[in-house]
Amino acid sequence: MVLIIHDERTPDRAVVAGIEAVLGRNARQFISPNDLTIQYYSWSCVDNCNPPQYQWFRLVKEKYELTSIPKIYSLLTPERDGQQLNVKIKAPVPMTVAVIPSKLADQVYDHPETLRSALDDTSCKQRGVQSLSFDCKFNVADGPQSIVVLPESNAPKHKKAEIELQTVKCVANCTAPSK
Repeated sequence: MVLIIHDERTPDRAVVAGIEAVLGRNARQFISPNDLTIQYYSWSCVDNCNPPQYQWFRLVKEKYELTSIPKIYSLLTPERDGQQLNVKIKAPVPMTVAVIPSKLADQVYDHPETLRSALDDTSCKQRGVQSLSFDCKFNVADGPQSIVVLPESNAPKHKKAEIELQTVKCVANCTAPSK
């Protein structure tokens, strides 16, 4: 805490004299006595003082053999609107990668030909990628989400793709304050 007193009648002297008086040194007298009122104000946090803290967490890091069957990763139910997901993929052939609702992912697994219509319902997709890192954001209203990964053409035998999925999760002060 800092207290500064400035006497406009004698520039710079009053401040020095006030400090010297506090420190117990030879204090000089002010030219004429003053009435001084000190009002203490506190600028303390009173609302939402402990903001949430977030951290990246790895959900999946895997190498898998390519097949013509879609690879499905059931991810998560978003904990908040705007929750981020980072997808990194490296493959020997062009791939389609999409984040879609888990209900649609189950349909795509059973009937891969439905992937095209499932892609129409998501903005988080990449087509024809071999090496890429991209981010998506979730909304709670979208419910549980899955990643679908599929080669765009016939998968070469004994070739592997690498995928890594990370998301940002709340690790401290996660509950909203009650009002």
